[in-house]
Amino acid sequence: MLSDILPRGFLSQIVSDFAALSDRWGEPREALTILTLIGGSIIQSSLAQLVSSTPYHFTPVAFSFGWVAYAFSAILQVIGSRRLAPNPDCDCTLIEVDEGYSRTVKSWPLSRLVRDYELPSSSSDTPRGLTLSFYQTSPRSKMGFPDKDWVYYLGVFIIISQLAVAVIPGVLFGNWTILSLTFGGELLVQVHASLPQWRKELWGAREITELRNPHEVVCLTQGNGSPHVIVIRSDHCGIKLSDLAAGREVQCRSTFWSTHLLATLWLVHLFILGGVKRNTWYLLVIGAMGMVQNAIASVARRTRGALGFHLDQVRVVHNDKVFAALQEAEEVESLVGVRLTDVFFPGGLRSDEEVWKQEKLNKYVKEKQTKKAMKRKEQELLMSGPVF
Repeated sequence: MLSDILPRGFLSQIVSDFAALSDRWGEPREALTILTLIGGSIIQSSLAQLVSSTPYHFTPVAFSFGWVAYAFSAILQVIGSRRLAPNPDCDCTLIEVDEGYSRTVKSWPLSRLVRDYELPSSSSDTPRGLTLSFYQTSPRSKMGFPDKDWVYYLGVFIIISQLAVAVIPGVLFGNWTILSLTFGGELLVQVHASLPQWRKELWGAREITELRNPHEVVCLTQGNGSPHVIVIRSDHCGIKLSDLAAGREVQCRSTFWSTHLLATLWLVHLFILGGVKRNTWYLLVIGAMGMVQNAIASVARRTRGALGFHLDQVRVVHNDKVFAALQEAEEVESLVGVRLTDVFFPGGLRSDEEVWKQEKLNKYVKEKQTKKAMKRKEQELLMSGPVF
């Protein structure tokens, strides 16, 4: 007999273990509590991607596992770095063409603009050389107001689907706790996304029209070895991109207390969720749906309009020889090719190339001096008044 061979109590222990496993698979309460504590960094990136969407009182980021972890990490960030937005995940540099200054991009939207840039189809089969894409800021749409794309609508669809799933146990079993927890989670997500500091961090820059000279030309590049450069010209519209690239620190007193209050509410939400005894599989499905949406939103490649940059393409310059591409770019926009020589030729230029660079610089200096002289004469005429 099997009972004579096996130790006493062995079979009963196996039966007990299988019963415990069956109970856990039937109602995965412990798994739910653990899952709510992972994935905070994904949520932060998904918020940065979608928090500027219009209308401002709605952000299509779904309730998911990890929000408790994110809520407490947000407190640490506000106390330490005083920032809610994540650090840029694409290293790139912005060059102010007129002044020649360069700075490391610390702006999430700008870094994503460079990361998500795709070479034009005409140059996609020529990996050699350099491609420069010239854009003009569009006056038709305001910078920082993203277009709605598939990432936005996916978030809307997932949120509606989550609420639909949460209704099922209420209709079938009279258990409306699942719907209450889901709706409460979605509401807390929206409050998180509506914190004013989010928009101030992501789009904190002066309007071009506020400047004494409402004009700016910048180059965005990943440096020597990069196959492409983005050149953006702003005339009387848009925002100062060099301000945006600086990633200036934003201080909002309300953010400190808001993040503490939200973390407390998420903790209460976790305690209530841990007390659910029935139909926990519905919560698991709802959380999994939200986690998938958060993950997709955090890494999705988006168009420049969906990122909040409304730009009209002017021209694309490509040449298999980098210096030749810079010479062609100089004919499109003054000083662009000259400024980029230091980036793509850090070891210096050949003698003939250096002569070309100095000629372009001298020409620019003369033009600038002429403009200043003409402006000075105009001011003198205005101050002298009409002559009778």
